[in-house]
Amino acid sequence: MDGQNLSTIIITGPPGVGKTTLVRKIIASLLIAKPSLQGFYTEEIRDSVLRQRIGFDVVSLSGERGTLAREAPKDNLRRPKVGKYSVFVQEFENIALPLLDVKVSLQEPHLLVIDEVGKMELLSKGFEIGMTSVLKNKQPMLVTIPEKSNLPLVEQLRKTPGSRIYQVTKSNRNTLADEITNLITNSLLVIK
Repeated sequence: MDGQNLSTIIITGPPGVGKTTLVRKIIASLLIAKPSLQGFYTEEIRDSVLRQRIGFDVVSLSGERGTLAREAPKDNLRRPKVGKYSVFVQEFENIALPLLDVKVSLQEPHLLVIDEVGKMELLSKGFEIGMTSVLKNKQPMLVTIPEKSNLPLVEQLRKTPGSRIYQVTKSNRNTLADEITNLITNSLLVIK
């Protein structure tokens, strides 16, 4: 596929392989070139003493942060759960939903960065609707998805025309950042 027809770069792989780390490296490289980026990534939160994962935060590219999920929320409110994690749908929506409303002009395409489209994020119907709209509008996007999923939106992303899927493994995760960054900067996904 040539860069001119490329609209979506999809990163997938098993949990813990380094998808978010890869996305953050790509973002850091792209920010040097100063394209117009918008979106969010998820960040693992670990207990400072036990060093075990206790949840995830959602972080916008502008640095705004909210709780996505926690293993044992201190407020004891009932929330939807994914595995052992309680999902803070409203906090996620407060950060993520405004980012999906990308106004694109012909002079300045934006690259939307979404890490990730998975079970936790899709507990938000607003996020699912927003992502469907982004796909319909063919918004240039860098997105991560679970390796194994039967979620309809994830499957729709996999089959998106104009997309390229990268499977992240422990052996390629350190070289993919440059490859994907070069693909983005040499394609029509962004204008510097």
